[in-house]
This record gives sequence, C-alpha cells and structure tokens, in this order.
Amino acid sequence: MSAYLRSIISYDAPFQHWLKGNDDAMTNDEKKGALLFFGKAKCASCHYNQNLGSNEFHALGVNDMDQHIDALDKNPNDRRNYGRGGFTMKEEDMYKFKVPGIYNMKDTPFYFHGSSKTSLKDVVEYKLNAEPENIRVSKNKMSYKLVKTTLTDTEKDQLISFLENALRDPNLERYKPDFVGSGLCYPNNDVVSQIDLGCN
Repeated sequence: MSAYLRSIISYDAPFQHWLKGNDDAMTNDEKKGALLFFGKAKCASCHYNQNLGSNEFHALGVNDMDQHIDALDKNPNDRRNYGRGGFTMKEEDMYKFKVPGIYNMKDTPFYFHGSSKTSLKDVVEYKLNAEPENIRVSKNKMSYKLVKTTLTDTEKDQLISFLENALRDPNLERYKPDFVGSGLCYPNNDVVSQIDLGCN
C-alpha cells in the first residue's frame, strides 16, 4: 500500500503551475497565503520538500484515536499512538510522527494521526496555538519547531486558501486503477467497504 501511495504524485495543482511561470495560476489571496506559509506562519520549517512534507518526525501533541467518543479503535495502548516510537520503542521517538506531504488536503475529511481535526481551519488554529491537547504527551516531548504564532483573521483565511485551493490537484482520480490483480475491493477490502462499494 505504501509503495502505491508513493506513486501518487500531484503535478497539476495551481501552485505547481505558478512555480512553472504561470502568474495567473493562483489568486492574490492564495499568493499571500503562500508567502505566509513560507514566511511568517513558519509552515515551511517542516514542510519543505517537493511534496511539501519532509523526512522529519515531530511530536505535536494531538489526540489519539481512542480519545474520541466515536473512535473505531478504543485501545489506548495501540502502538500506532506512539508514532515512530511504536516501531523503534525508543523513548526519544515516542509520539513523533512523520511530516506528511500536504497536496490535496482539502479532499481529506480528517487530519492528524488520531483524526482529531476535521477542517484545515482547525489544523491551522492548532499549529498557531502550539499547545498540546493530548494529556499523554508532556510539553517536554513537543517539537521545538511547533511555536506559538500570531496571524490576523485575514492572514489565516489567506493561508487556508493557499492550503485548500492552490495545493489541490483536481485530477488525482487519474491514479485510480480500474481493477487490482487480486480481484479484491479497491481501495479497501474490509466487510463494510465491500458492501459500501458493491464489490462483495
């Protein structure tokens, strides 16, 4: 699955067209949002690779899946809650998660490893406030790159416009296969997905 996900590459987003010289590819608000992303808002301190992610791991202190009332997984000891630490079992890696690429975030109904945020506005507010919400993550484990930042309401709207619109490739469906060799449901093959997708 990871190998397949790495093959999905956004190259048709407005920001990418702007980088190639099309000055009209983004609106003025999106351009101002980009300046905030790479400047005052400090987003690019972590999101700096081509996919606007990086190979860094950081603890942001967001809630785990089991801390939600409607969570599917109610196990607080699930190793996935520990991020990189769940694999290395090293104390210094606990609660650290890899910085994701952020193209097409607008199409995602939830954010962070525990799905604790349901809008990009919530994500931006959380990162600007830089206060952990997860009681399991002590402040001394928090990433040194997560620092309180003040933006005006207008600046927040401009940043969100950049994230939602300028970074959205409208045609990622081009990567969806007509079928998979196993003959199983795509992209999920659990019992509920089989019913929902009509491929059982």
